[in-house]
Order: sequence, then structure tokens, then C-alpha cells
Amino acid sequence: MITQEIRFSVLVLNDEVRAIILKMLGKNEHFSFEIVSLDSLLSSRSREPNSIILIDCEGVIAFGEMVVSRIKMSRPDSKLILLSRRTNRGLIESVMELGAYGCIIEPYKEWEFETMVRLIASGPGMQKKAKIKEGGREAKKSREK
Repeated sequence: MITQEIRFSVLVLNDEVRAIILKMLGKNEHFSFEIVSLDSLLSSRSREPNSIILIDCEGVIAFGEMVVSRIKMSRPDSKLILLSRRTNRGLIESVMELGAYGCIIEPYKEWEFETMVRLIASGPGMQKKAKIKEGGREAKKSREK
């Protein structure tokens, strides 16, 4: 079970895939998410450090494979997860080589999604972020007493 706040940026162009992913994200109270455009994702004013970016193959095809490099340059502390159909094996390989953290292949199973998110959340960047937030909560609680 994931018990720390995790922020997702969702750049999923396929309506069906987006609905599945938003349903999964909505089930966990510690997940917050925003459906984003490519422009807002690359914008310097909207950078959320240590977030998870979800993109589907349709997005990569529409914006070109180099979109992965552009996202990684814009948000180096974020992890990018590709959502893909089995038929896009060649694209998966390219996206992974360009710096994606991982790929989930349809059918998108909740356990598979949560396992990947749990692995990301247990990494050093997310753990540091969680400790900072927890420290802030503890300070707030002591001020309230």
C-alpha cells in the first residue's frame, strides 16, 4: 500500500486508456493528478519535482519520439511511465532508450501499475520528498498543541 503523496502528470491522448488510468489514480487517496498538455508539461512554471509522468504511445507518436527527451530535460527529477499496446514493441524500446523509467503494457492491471509506482516511491528522491513533507506535518502538529 502506498501511503505517501504522489503527484502524477497525465499526458494520455487515447480516451479509453486515459479513463482506465484516471480510475486507477482515483482509487488511491495518496495520488493527486492533473491532465496536462505538452506545453504545460514542458513549462518551467509548472514543474513538480519528483512527480510521475504518464504518457501513452499515441502521445509519443503524435509529438514524436524526441518528446521523451524533451520531457526528461524539462523535468529531470520526474519519472516517465509509458502506457502501451503490445503492437508498439519498437516504440517501447525507443522510449526506454530515451530515458523512460518503465512501461506498462495493456491490459493495464492495477497491481502492475501500483507495483511500479511503489518502486518509484521507494527511490531516494521520493523518500526525501516524503520526509520533508512529514517534517512539515510534525512541525505543524507541534505548533497546534
